[in-house]
Amino acid sequence: MTLVYVDANAVIDRSVLPPLASAALEGSGFVTSALTRTEVARTLRREGASGDVAPLVDEFLEGLDVVRIDDDVLDGAGALPIRYLRSLDAIHVATALITRCDLVLTRDRQMARACEELGLKVA
Repeated sequence: MTLVYVDANAVIDRSVLPPLASAALEGSGFVTSALTRTEVARTLRREGASGDVAPLVDEFLEGLDVVRIDDDVLDGAGALPIRYLRSLDAIHVATALITRCDLVLTRDRQMARACEELGLKVA
């Protein structure tokens, strides 16, 4: 089974949802960081959502296994040798590495570059 890491910006961008359901990725598992829950909620708020956004966030995360942010993830993020990588992106990259993902879906150019430098395939 192919394991695909889905970055928060890819979760938010509904255009990545068809590939998640496509036959090309059938048999794949999809994971994201627990950080994605917060990033999706904050994006919904910026776009004007009010009240309880938890049900909307759950819709965005449907079909994804959400990986807890533990000390291993935080230590891994801090140890990444990529100088230009921002902290939140480092948490995503560390999560992808720790879960041994085969592919990372992201729209963030710096994160994609960091993943490639670390040997992760990016789409």
